[in-house]
Amino acid sequence: MLGKLTGYFARLVLLALILNATGRESGNAQTIAPAKRLGILMGGAPCPSPSGPAFWKPLLQGLAARGWVEGRTLTIDCVSAGGRLEQAPMLARELVTRRPDVLLGAATLTVRALAQATTEIPIVTMASDPVRAGIVSNLAHPETNVTGLAPMTYDLTAKRIQLLKEVLPSLTRLAIFYAVRLAPDTVDNEQMTNDVIKATKALGISWKAFYPTSETFEQTFGQIDADRFDAVLVWSTAVAFPHREEIARLALQHRLPTISDAGEYASQGLLLTYGTDIAGLFADSVEYIDKLLQGSRPADLPLQQPTKFSLVINLKTAKALGIGIPSSVLIRSDEIIE
Repeated sequence: MLGKLTGYFARLVLLALILNATGRESGNAQTIAPAKRLGILMGGAPCPSPSGPAFWKPLLQGLAARGWVEGRTLTIDCVSAGGRLEQAPMLARELVTRRPDVLLGAATLTVRALAQATTEIPIVTMASDPVRAGIVSNLAHPETNVTGLAPMTYDLTAKRIQLLKEVLPSLTRLAIFYAVRLAPDTVDNEQMTNDVIKATKALGISWKAFYPTSETFEQTFGQIDADRFDAVLVWSTAVAFPHREEIARLALQHRLPTISDAGEYASQGLLLTYGTDIAGLFADSVEYIDKLLQGSRPADLPLQQPTKFSLVINLKTAKALGIGIPSSVLIRSDEIIE
């Protein structure tokens, strides 16, 4: 009899333990919220991957530090047009159908495509000049579903040309390398043209814009060389960015000094870059993504302009071109590649 009772109580204890464990699992399941979804539309650069561009690292680390861990609390849904920006509207519409909680766009055309695809889902922009591009009407009060960063890519045109003039005092003819897929975007091209006109006029420099596709880079550099231009300003377009190494190689092959707006170009071999750091922009976008994922309204978040700009000098390229970088420029550099 005693043995039967012992077995009965043992079964009761086991049953209680099972029910208790099941209750805990059920309670945990109820407290774990479903993962949020971040949709990203890239124009030319690839999406996040272990072998992808380093500028993704600050974004992913920044989000994880705020509790948004990819694969656990956050799902990242990224698509890239691969430089074929005519596909941006279609890709934006497809991305929106998957109902992300927040969207991120890095270029004017990708942000514009996202804004046309939805007026409800919050969008974080890193477009060159969202006001002049007509994406938002006011930095302080966006009053749309778009907020984020305004990198001032075009506003720094005069500074880049001045830097070239300091390094190359004999500079009188400047080529503008503005890589496109089909035809230059009207808004961005108009901004670039107006800013270059002002900057070159003040320095007494003549200029000409070239609009190569990725298939005509070599031909374009050959023409710039044949036309005896003194230097090249390379715009970091969605078409140009994936071909940074090729652009640097062609410029060096034709012995043409170059400057661009993204430090990633100097690391590939361009002579100078001056502008906002792409990795820094992605890091700064984390604050907006975090607030929007938590429910903030885009219209309540003013857009920010960067306050720090980086000058990167590639001394290896300078040596290959036989150019001596003035000490007045070297002491202002943020990074020197040797």
